[in-house]
This record gives sequence, structure tokens and C-alpha cells, in this order.
Amino acid sequence: MEDKNNRPIFLLLLFVSMLWGANVVMIKYLTHYYPPLALAPIRLTLATFLLVPFVWYKHGLQIPPRQTWLPITGVAAFTIFLHQITLNLGAAATSGTHAVLILGLNPLLTTVLASLLIKEPFTWGKGLGIILGFGGVMLVVYGKTETATLYGDGIMVGAMVTFVIGSLFVKKSTALLSPLLVTAYSHILASAGLVIVGLIANTTWFYEGAFNVWPLSLVLFSSFVCTALGAVWWNTGIQRVGASTTSVFQNGIPIFGVFAAALFLGENINWHHVAALVLVLAGVSLATGVCRLNCLTADGRPQPVKEEE
Repeated sequence: MEDKNNRPIFLLLLFVSMLWGANVVMIKYLTHYYPPLALAPIRLTLATFLLVPFVWYKHGLQIPPRQTWLPITGVAAFTIFLHQITLNLGAAATSGTHAVLILGLNPLLTTVLASLLIKEPFTWGKGLGIILGFGGVMLVVYGKTETATLYGDGIMVGAMVTFVIGSLFVKKSTALLSPLLVTAYSHILASAGLVIVGLIANTTWFYEGAFNVWPLSLVLFSSFVCTALGAVWWNTGIQRVGASTTSVFQNGIPIFGVFAAALFLGENINWHHVAALVLVLAGVSLATGVCRLNCLTADGRPQPVKEEE
């Protein structure tokens, strides 16, 4: 399909990256009104209530084959359950700026694990991308602000790693089942687990002011639009233009997130934030093949270009 015919889906993916960058900042803000381990099950359960009827309306009530349940459970455990726990705890313990910059390493680590685990070619671009990307993280840690902590930054690294591990299960499960069905059933499993954790961990599920118009509106927007519809739109992008092309749009998440943190949380953007952002984006671009350096193999020869199915 020609690029001009894909422009609407590219715009949609760009919109999703903007939503997800802002969503990290929303979660940071909402932890002032909800405990992190209460906010996660509330958001995911609301998202599931919207997502599951939509997917069942589109595909009908389908019970996944037996061989798909293990990878679906992997998606639920890593991409949603563990990722949401660490994301909410990390966002509460560090600054919104640090959170989105660390999550910006997601495509880079995905590329590294793909090279190690599924034997994709390791290029000079990937190697340089690793160095630049982790250099950006070191700058973030070095330049931590008053609202950021090393503990919180570490948890955000965990949130990034769990999402990347889960993406390997996504690749496995969507080879056997529709991405939308994988999304629906993984959300059901993960939401149930998060509710159980919430019931065990929380003596209270909300703080004073949680049901004021602004916090409640953000909870609904984060749940329904950023999480539920964002997942549907992202999977639609994977179906239309392929997983590798879609993953490039994750590069926009730290850009939108950093400026959302400054705009909505009043966080200062210092020189180390700008430098870290540049390093992370440059590393991700090299490692994922956006820059031409990644078109060379490890011995310097041109790497053949494959069409995405």
C-alpha cells in the first residue's frame, strides 16, 4: 500500500503517541488523588469495560484456542499487569519528565532483545543506539529534580522492561490470533489480577478531592481514551502497516510527555532533560532503523530491505 494511502493511519499512530506521552503525566497527577495500587486497577477495569464489548462486537464471542492462552497470559502479565503496577508506583515516586524519558527507551530495548532472542541482525546502528540511549538515562539520573528520586527512576526502568518483555508475547500471540482479541482477553486477565492486588494492598482507594470534576475527568479520559481506545488504534496500526513501522511512532512518546510535564505539572525543563531527550531519540532512531546508519550490517555492508507484510 502506498504511503499516501497510509497517511490517515500514520496520523492516528502519531495521535496515540501523543496520548500515551500525556498519559504518563496524567498518572503522575492522579497519584495525588488515588494510591498507585488503586489507580492501576481502576483505570484498567474501566478500560476493559469499554474495550471488551467493542472487540466482541467486531469479532463476536470467540474462545481462543488452547495454544494461544500461554502467550496471551504473558501479554497480560508483563505488558499490562506488571507494567501498570510499576508505571503507577514509578510515576508517584519520580517526576513526570523522568518517567517519560525513561519510557522513551522502550523501542531501543525491544530492538536489543529482538537481536538476542529471535536472532534479528545486530548492526552498528543498534550498537551506537544502545550507547546513546543509556547515556540519556544516565543524564536523567544525574540531573534528577526535587520531585524525582533514584528509587522512582528505577521503578520506571522496571515499567519499561516489563512492557518490552510483554511485546515478545504480543508477537507470539498475534501470530496465532487477532491482535484485538489478544488485547481483549489480556485486559480481562490483567484487570482481574490488578483488582486482587488492589484489594490486598489498599486500605483506602482514594484521597480527598478524588471525585472532583478535574481528577475524575482525567481518570475517565486516561482509562477510556488513552488505554482502551489507544490499544485498539495501536493494534489497528500494526494490522495496517506492520509492527516495525508502528513501533517507530513510540519515538514521539517522550517528546510529548516531557512538554506535557512542563505544561501541566509545572516541571522545569533543564539542559540535561533536553540533552537526554536528544540522546534517547537519537539512540532509538538508530536502533530501530530510522537513521540510515542502521542500514549497514555489523561488517559495514548494506543490509537488504524487506517489505513488511
